[in-house]
Amino acid sequence: TAMGGRLLRRWIMRPLKRLKPIQQRLDSVEIFYSKHDVRSQLREELEQVGDLERLISRICVGRTNARDIVQLKLSLAQIPVIKSQFAGFDDPLLKDISGRLKLLIDLQEHITKTLAEEPPASIRDGNMIRDGFNEELDELRDIAKNGKKYIAQIKDKLAKDSGIASLKIGYNKVFGYYIEVTNSHKDKVPEHFIRKQTLVNAERYITPELKEIEEKILSAEERSKTLEYELFEEVRLYVSEFADDIQQIAFALAELDCIQCFAEVAFKNNYAKPEVRDSEEISIKKGRHPVVEETLPMGEPFIPNDIELNNSDQQIMIITGPNMAGKSIILRQTGLIVLLAQVGSFVPAESATIGMVDKIFTRVGASDNLAAG
Repeated sequence: TAMGGRLLRRWIMRPLKRLKPIQQRLDSVEIFYSKHDVRSQLREELEQVGDLERLISRICVGRTNARDIVQLKLSLAQIPVIKSQFAGFDDPLLKDISGRLKLLIDLQEHITKTLAEEPPASIRDGNMIRDGFNEELDELRDIAKNGKKYIAQIKDKLAKDSGIASLKIGYNKVFGYYIEVTNSHKDKVPEHFIRKQTLVNAERYITPELKEIEEKILSAEERSKTLEYELFEEVRLYVSEFADDIQQIAFALAELDCIQCFAEVAFKNNYAKPEVRDSEEISIKKGRHPVVEETLPMGEPFIPNDIELNNSDQQIMIITGPNMAGKSIILRQTGLIVLLAQVGSFVPAESATIGMVDKIFTRVGASDNLAAG
């Protein structure tokens, strides 16, 4: 996931220097390494989760739309399924992650109740708020959609009440909606009709009721969009109140993602669980360069190397050989294996015992094409 990718970069840039968290992370990786079906299902479910960190950031600063909030809800809906995949594992780190994955049911229900399932990208074009959530909005939408029907209903009512069967309702830009009565029936015109125009064969009138409906019809769509935006802002502010919880969920999902990813890479590439100690030794059996072996042509094997370094028997190794013999590769590969071990990953080797370090010093030319020699 995007969240996992960012966290992985932080882990690599800041390796662990305490033994307990390293071992906890390695133990969690080992669980997923041995549970292929669980790991596979978990990867599918994590793919359904949006970038919660970025989503909640945009929501909090107001640079968001209804689609972002719906995506947030859909992502939160995955959490119970994700938690169920590792709920039974007796592992301290995974239990801690599970505890940070809050369900936020109230938030999900509020979003479901207020926002349409497939809202538009723009927050100014309406159609974001679900039908039935706000009575005033429903009325405005109905008027905007069925304005002509309302006018026809008023016409029928006025014709019936006045006894003028030929009564008509028309519209122009000067008067808006008006009632037209022929001269032969103007003696039947009710007193509350207000005369606006005299024609050769007819009189035109308005009524307060007609003007009220006219105002609603002509402004319904704009008022509907304005009201929707106000309601959307209320939803956005409500979601923002859960920012801390959502950030915590995002970090927990990112951590879970990195752990399962370590397990997936280890399984696919035959990595081994390193034994990390609080000692001064490096013992690597059949170590491999994790990047170079991935870039080799199909069928071409990587030649593994052993490394033995400690403070009692062998403090230094001198690597000699002709150009393109692989001296730079073994130097880099040793540093990478130590780094991988201290971020809690399995390592590309048959076995590895790594004494924790707090620095890796290198001076290796960066222009070599390691894969090509």
